[in-house]
Amino acid sequence: MVLKNKPRSLIEVIEFKENVKRELEKLLDPGSRRRALRDYHARRRPRPCGMTVHTGVGCDYACLYCYIIDMGFKWGAKPYPLSGLELAYALANNPFFIPGPRGTFIAMGSVTEPFLEKTREKAFEYIEAISRFLGNPIQFSTKAYLSLDDAKRLYKLEPGISPLVTIVTIKYSSRLEPKAPSPDERFESIENLARAGLKPILFLRPIIPGVNDREYPEILERAKKAGAVGVVAGSLRVTERILFLFEKIGINTREIKRRLKKTPHGTEQVDIDTTDIKTRILEHARAIGLKTFPMACMANLYTHNQLCHPMIARNIATFQEGLEKPPEVDYEEITEAAKHLGLRVEEIKLTPRGDKAIIKIRGDKTKTLFLGELIKSHYRICIKIQSKH
Repeated sequence: MVLKNKPRSLIEVIEFKENVKRELEKLLDPGSRRRALRDYHARRRPRPCGMTVHTGVGCDYACLYCYIIDMGFKWGAKPYPLSGLELAYALANNPFFIPGPRGTFIAMGSVTEPFLEKTREKAFEYIEAISRFLGNPIQFSTKAYLSLDDAKRLYKLEPGISPLVTIVTIKYSSRLEPKAPSPDERFESIENLARAGLKPILFLRPIIPGVNDREYPEILERAKKAGAVGVVAGSLRVTERILFLFEKIGINTREIKRRLKKTPHGTEQVDIDTTDIKTRILEHARAIGLKTFPMACMANLYTHNQLCHPMIARNIATFQEGLEKPPEVDYEEITEAAKHLGLRVEEIKLTPRGDKAIIKIRGDKTKTLFLGELIKSHYRICIKIQSKH
């Protein structure tokens, strides 16, 4: 067990990262270490809402609105080649990754379904390794059927894990998600997760204008009845191929095209403006007693009993609910951490609502990006780094 004490300061987090790397190195043979360090998880930057961890390559569900084919992946999944220990070591060595309970968010399910028959044991293995050796908040999104035994196993591995259960349509599921478990099975997954003591979140993404934008009241109410505590709603991205597939199965794409910011060409992904629909969804969710999370990372924090400054500014949740309040931004501590890394902080400003920090830093680019991730995760605040090299 590497994770023993929660790091309290920025410099302690930096030292904790080095300790984790050393401890994990002792547990791996040279070949495993080389394999981990060559892997993409060891070098890519986190997304705005965390580090995506891949439990497999490709996906068996082949949902029509999915864009992984346009990213170069294939239908048909195979388990990711790294072991759990190797994955933890790869992440610990990533120059932008922050380990620990207030570290980088972990997100599983971005380019494959984590709990496919072929990948489910890999998912459990990765969750166990990350929880045990790194301690980061973990979230997964799934369309799979999760039994009560699965849910209890997840709770045992990571009691705060953030389960996002994707249900976007009931009426069109057999056409849009023909190979995925039915919505009824996914509502049962929510029930099983709740019975096991977890806090399941409905993942209503993608919102498809003209298709599922009238179904949301039923979906929200059934999710609430099954035991969901909140909802994350998200927009649709389309490519030329996705629009073609929609039209091929008889879906009217007129409303989708009307909301396009531009016409997609080839594999280009273009966002659909669904702000008005998302607002209605979240209003209905609040009216029936569901928590509403504008971003998935906020749901991850919530299930781990944490708050971020943007959540406080938007009145999404409060520390009166028993959630851990984020520390106030400490200018002196940031300056000292920068100095420790060989950087110089020239200016730190907070937005009027206190939910975003704008920081001017001079020095090495990689270390500057690491410091930015460190500040964002430790203080649980959005940041904008203005760097000079």
